[in-house]
Amino acid sequence: LIITNIMFSNEFIPVNNSSLNYTQIFFKWPQIARSENYVLHILNQNSLEGIQIDCGSLNSIIITDFFEWQSEYEWSVCGYDNQLNSIECYNQNFFSINNLPLNYPNNVSVLFVDELQYSQGITLLDYESLNFSAAVDMYGNPVWFADRHNFFNLKILAAQFLPNGNILGFGSGRGYEFDINSNILFQIPDTLEIAADFGLHHDIHKTTYNTYFIIDAVLQTHPCPNCPSELPDPILWQGDRFIELNQMGEVIWEWNAFDYLDLDEYNPLWIENFINLETFDWTHANSVYLHEENNMIYVSLRNLSRIVAIDYPTKEIIWNLGNTEFMQTPSFEEDFGFSHQHSAQIANDNLIFFDNGRDNNPELSRCMEISFSEDLIPELIWEYVLDDTLMTLSRGECDRLSNNNTLITAGRTGNILEVNSDNEIVWHLNGDANNGQDLSIYRSERILNLYPAVFSFTLNDLNGSFSENNYYIDSEDSITGFIYNQGWQSQDYYYFLSDENNSELYNDSVNIAPNSINQVAIPLDSIETIYNHKYKIEVYLNNASSTKQELEFTIGEIIIGDINNDGTLNILDIIEIINLILNGEFSSNADINNDEILNVLDIISLVNRILDNG
Repeated sequence: LIITNIMFSNEFIPVNNSSLNYTQIFFKWPQIARSENYVLHILNQNSLEGIQIDCGSLNSIIITDFFEWQSEYEWSVCGYDNQLNSIECYNQNFFSINNLPLNYPNNVSVLFVDELQYSQGITLLDYESLNFSAAVDMYGNPVWFADRHNFFNLKILAAQFLPNGNILGFGSGRGYEFDINSNILFQIPDTLEIAADFGLHHDIHKTTYNTYFIIDAVLQTHPCPNCPSELPDPILWQGDRFIELNQMGEVIWEWNAFDYLDLDEYNPLWIENFINLETFDWTHANSVYLHEENNMIYVSLRNLSRIVAIDYPTKEIIWNLGNTEFMQTPSFEEDFGFSHQHSAQIANDNLIFFDNGRDNNPELSRCMEISFSEDLIPELIWEYVLDDTLMTLSRGECDRLSNNNTLITAGRTGNILEVNSDNEIVWHLNGDANNGQDLSIYRSERILNLYPAVFSFTLNDLNGSFSENNYYIDSEDSITGFIYNQGWQSQDYYYFLSDENNSELYNDSVNIAPNSINQVAIPLDSIETIYNHKYKIEVYLNNASSTKQELEFTIGEIIIGDINNDGTLNILDIIEIINLILNGEFSSNADINNDEILNVLDIISLVNRILDNG
């Protein structure tokens, strides 16, 4: 029989007295021993409105529809056995939800919604003209915003919501991975060579390899092509390079347009615009996308009205698609007539992007989906032409949703549409800035909620009390428990057992489907464990070490002060603690008063315990 004493750490979420920028809240608390059912109590301290939620056997829950901005809350949890007898109630925890930013647009509304056809979830979007990102629900109500004050130059635009629950974004030449609390977890270093001139612009994309693709502007001096005599010659050309960075911020892949495109491939319109600019804006890339299944990179070169497919391993161009007037060697006979497009990506193995229609006659914006046959013959298989009132000469995106609807961001018009496969509008959001001007929305993305990667776990046959720090379980050969994937993504969970020196004794992993539970087991019969010594279990998500949960425990029901582990408190333990102090050594079991220092106070405390037990 093995008795394992467990201590949970950092188990209450939201963290006590935290301030949040969102109204969808994930709650998690330590397991209450022998509890078969949990009841969560939440009180709005401002309105005194409260709710009580039966959580079943789960020690975590996501609540999406109770909380209000600029409000303070208290919450607590009680555990009950299968006879509905109360076992233990935790002390109250507190959190507050901040007010919306002062410049949050007050004229965001949903003009139309078909609730049955709406692809469920919330919409992550960029209020580009206001320099921050937010998320809104089906009815246009804000549920999250990024705190732009945490970012350089007070600007952050979300580019990608990641499976680990973090957000990828950029602003003022820098790229970030950050969490929903706007804590920066990764930032492209300022000292990197890529930030020397212009820095990151328009897009950042993370792969499943934990690498980051960015777009960087590049300046080179070249002759002025067919320029009027009043223009200088040579001039500065601004092109783009596409860079892949690893987790250390090191460049591991690069593709420079100056190395692969001919200088005779240019748009004369931007030579005309050069008269009022310092540089000739040659390519003006606005998206980069690695499709990992076919190992191809797709980049959108706006000013050439071109999408380029690049073979990732060789860096060779597979095809150029777009305006053939600006190509030396067109890849296809059909150019599909798009102009100054944005956000080229792959959906269902097809190319989908937003055609701004700039300089076309007439100027109309649309979403386009193009398939490619086995011999690379392109075919337009779907399009949605926006009403001329929604035409936008820049910005824009088309995202294919899980129910085969398409989310369309109409750029500088401040409109987002969701259309079904029959091109019927099922959702229409419109926003105006507080000054009555159109609100520029850079891109948008539909997600189920803010939590694709949250979880909790419990142990079987748990005894003791969290509050008294004396959890233990009875087990003959293993520690068993359950991991609860509360998120909406299938996730790989890694769990480890280590000793007090952080030496790994056991590790394993399990893939758990969304909103599912899996049992896990750590065998103890093949592991050398020492009575009354500390061990630790760690569980975390792949690619999300910040989600790590730890459990510290000792083998055997610990008796505080039993330093020689003989099961009793006596003079021998006093001698042991004196020797530890004289030798400058530390043992947590000898730290009777839990001040993390061994001194005469611990000796006095131990003597009192012995006398009390006598």
